[in-house]
Amino acid sequence: MSEHGRRRRHRTVDRVTWILEAAAREPGGVTVAELARTVGAPASSVQDLVNGLAATGFLLEQHGRFRLGPAPHVLNLIAGRVVPRISQAELNELSRVAGTPVLLTVRVGLDAVHLARGGEDEIPRLLPLADEHMARPLLRTAAGRLLLAFTDEPERRGLLDELARHDPETVAEFRRALPAIRASRVSRSEGLADPEVSALAIPVTDGPVVTGALVLTHRRRGRSERLSLDRAAARLLAHIQERRT
Repeated sequence: MSEHGRRRRHRTVDRVTWILEAAAREPGGVTVAELARTVGAPASSVQDLVNGLAATGFLLEQHGRFRLGPAPHVLNLIAGRVVPRISQAELNELSRVAGTPVLLTVRVGLDAVHLARGGEDEIPRLLPLADEHMARPLLRTAAGRLLLAFTDEPERRGLLDELARHDPETVAEFRRALPAIRASRVSRSEGLADPEVSALAIPVTDGPVVTGALVLTHRRRGRSERLSLDRAAARLLAHIQERRT
């Protein structure tokens, strides 16, 4: 792929993204000075970006503090069902059927982000990953690997080229595993992100399009956890199929 086609980060885009996320995470809003510290840029540069984002509805200003505006939500409405829509009650039911915690996950650029969770996790330190929607590297999570496997091929090539600049061995391993992930529609992580966690991901679909992933997790102790997750995934897939028919 040409240099033009590679998915390289862009400083201005990164700054805009950081500003929007910082505003989204603070219900009371953030000041330009606080954003400048977050972004690591001069306040004058951040002020210019903030002004543009406020002018286009991505930010709202009140008493000198900026909150996330309605524009991101409107874009999702225009695009249709971009983000998988599974209610909390549905996630809790899926967790009950599977017998494990269930995480709803999407791909955001080069990261996997948990949108919500059903059930109680037996590893308390994992709870903030879903509750605070913390980003995790794609290739270090079962969900990220699944979502990347079902990303359109040209986009996937660009993402892998970018990831290979920093972690070529992990990218090479994923490329070898890619055909099996696509064929089985299942992805696994045996301690990739956390040495104590086994995880298995299955796709969430909107018609033929994979829009997200459901992740089942277990404390990692040995081969028995892999078999337990297999059984949990089978129960979950059967339940989902039954609801569709």
